[in-house]
Amino acid sequence: MSMLRGSGALARAYLLETWRMKITIFWNLVFPLLTMIGFSYIFGGGEAVPVGRGVPGLLTINLLAGAFFGISLHMVSLRERELYRRFEATPLTALAVIAAHAITGAINVLIAAVLQLVVARLLFHIEIRGSLVELFAALLIGVFAFVPLGLLAGSVVRDMRIGPAISNLLFFPLSFLSGAAMPLYFMPHWAQEAAKLLPSTYLVELLQAVMLRGSLFHGTGVAVAVLLFTGVVAFAADAFLFRWESRQPIEWRKLAVTFASLAVIYGTVFFVRGVRLRSAERPEEARARHFEAGTQILAGMTIWDGIGGRIERGEIVMRGNRIVEVREMERTVPREVPVTDLSGLYVIPGLIDSHVHLGGSGGGSAGPEEYMPERLVHDTQVYLAHGVTSFVSLTDHLEDMQRLQRDVASGAMRAPRPFISGPGITAPGGHPAELFAFNPALAAYMTREVTTAAEAEKAVRELVAARVNIIKLYLEAGQPGRPLPVLSEAALQAGVRTAKELDVPVTVHVDNDRHAQMAIRAGAKSLEHIPFDLSDATIASMKAEGVTLTPTLVAAEALAKVMRGDAMEDAETRRWVEPPVLRSLTSPDSWIMKDRGQPEIVKYWIDHYEQERKALRRAVEGGVTILAGSDAGNPGVFPGMSLIRELELLVEAGGMTRDAALRSAEDAAARRLRTQDVGRIGAGAFADLVVLESDPTEDFRALRRVRTVYLGGVPLQIDRLLKTNAGSWRPLFSFPAREK
Repeated sequence: MSMLRGSGALARAYLLETWRMKITIFWNLVFPLLTMIGFSYIFGGGEAVPVGRGVPGLLTINLLAGAFFGISLHMVSLRERELYRRFEATPLTALAVIAAHAITGAINVLIAAVLQLVVARLLFHIEIRGSLVELFAALLIGVFAFVPLGLLAGSVVRDMRIGPAISNLLFFPLSFLSGAAMPLYFMPHWAQEAAKLLPSTYLVELLQAVMLRGSLFHGTGVAVAVLLFTGVVAFAADAFLFRWESRQPIEWRKLAVTFASLAVIYGTVFFVRGVRLRSAERPEEARARHFEAGTQILAGMTIWDGIGGRIERGEIVMRGNRIVEVREMERTVPREVPVTDLSGLYVIPGLIDSHVHLGGSGGGSAGPEEYMPERLVHDTQVYLAHGVTSFVSLTDHLEDMQRLQRDVASGAMRAPRPFISGPGITAPGGHPAELFAFNPALAAYMTREVTTAAEAEKAVRELVAARVNIIKLYLEAGQPGRPLPVLSEAALQAGVRTAKELDVPVTVHVDNDRHAQMAIRAGAKSLEHIPFDLSDATIASMKAEGVTLTPTLVAAEALAKVMRGDAMEDAETRRWVEPPVLRSLTSPDSWIMKDRGQPEIVKYWIDHYEQERKALRRAVEGGVTILAGSDAGNPGVFPGMSLIRELELLVEAGGMTRDAALRSAEDAAARRLRTQDVGRIGAGAFADLVVLESDPTEDFRALRRVRTVYLGGVPLQIDRLLKTNAGSWRPLFSFPAREK
């Protein structure tokens, strides 16, 4: 019998034994819940904030009990009943038995922890400031450390007469001297220092970091390292110290080596100067850490955090360009901390436009005045005025966008945070290279035209070396009567595969269902534009494979409007769009006016828009993850305001809820980019915020009434964005007008 099969079979048997005994169910599940509820009412008064502060300690106590009573005494009992002696005669190894106990103990402890968290959330409405993923990771690290410690105790304890005494001897000091049962800040300084010698102290640190301070990754490196090293040493010792029978002698030399190894770990931390336990800080001291130089607070508003959370009267603590803490409003703060009262207002994360072309004018490409560097700078300010604090630039001038990234990061430029793809990868003469056919050198710069798989791989590697944030490939067959070459399937697959190998997100521009299926087969996890003929089979594949869709329906709507000759001007566009761009939409020199003279082309684009509306609704109903992108830079698709219109269309045409549509321009968009810096209001994220006069989850017209935008914690005056110097960035490359 292999070790894996043996451990699995034995773990199943242990679990069955566990769940068949009422007394075991009581101690594994009922008692932890009763303890949590009792402690919460006695010491926390049933109030969310004090109860929330106590839950990390209660989770730690639950894990300690599972390790030193559940696992340890179970092992002693089995050895005393001579069940291990029978196992010794089978092919089971000591390592297999240990692994089975570890699996069983881990499952029981994690189930109890999840139940405790669910009850604490539902009954006491505690706030968990970090992500659930981080919280689960912290629990797993604790399990990795304490399960083998429980196994170690179970291996060396002689019998059930002294087993409970040993378990209590371990359990109570680890509970009461670590800050789990009683906060460390109640203890004298010497006890706080002694707590550094206990593994449970570091688990409390981790759980508090996630639940109270919002992140597992800030200031917890020592705690993580200590617990991981503890687990490694203890697991190694378990394999050497396991005993099949009670009368087998304990190998004291190996036990001494184990204790010495653990002593080295904890002694090192104890004697290293500068190691500070955050759990030893009083609440007022912990709060004071937020109020260092450069700290400011926004208070009193309703907060929509971008990931589904909502606080009715909240506070956002900011320091520098980052968010330090998000919480319910507190009554007092230090006098020296500036507080901005936003009572009655609503705050959402800065929006992310997941598909823009900063080089595109939004006009009809009628003349070079649309493509002056000043217009690109102007458009960055218009994005900000509409609450768009990040965008994904797909096929713009690489070096200009890289400089914009650097200037925004350094504070030299007031503009949205750019995430860039650089040149798009397409077939020779394919879209969008054909737009630059009048200038082959320009086409070679703005795109990478590839034929073979090797060429596609090379193009991707070069772009990744240039540090783009995302790779974009094109599958575009053109229009009836205007066919275009299409990237080969081999080249597409090579491009997607190489991007995955280099761990860079990849997206594919598609124009029909066949190309969408081709992209999904290649392994792409993101598609740009919604195919007018999107099939149910493709929708099912996208859902199953986790493929996101950026519909850019507003671009199809705008093109249908300009083809019909609808007026594109209103008070908002006149305020924010430069006159040469608006004039070019109806200029005789624009390609739009030339196409409007051909009824079949006009009908083609109008029909496409209606078909895409229906396809979007089916994609939403099919559970496809939607990202909000405007395709700004195309005719009639203007910066900022077009993303708001896209969100409205996701609700009107797609049937999305307003909450879901908002998240498509926040958390969902950030996850595609693999970043937690933007798209959410939470500790560690950039302080990019939009202050609104009314609730956007009730009425999207709120998004058109932006009160203030905070970019990296700096409030922007909307009315002065176009009247003040935006910074040092100026594009060196002028995009020429498109020739038709």
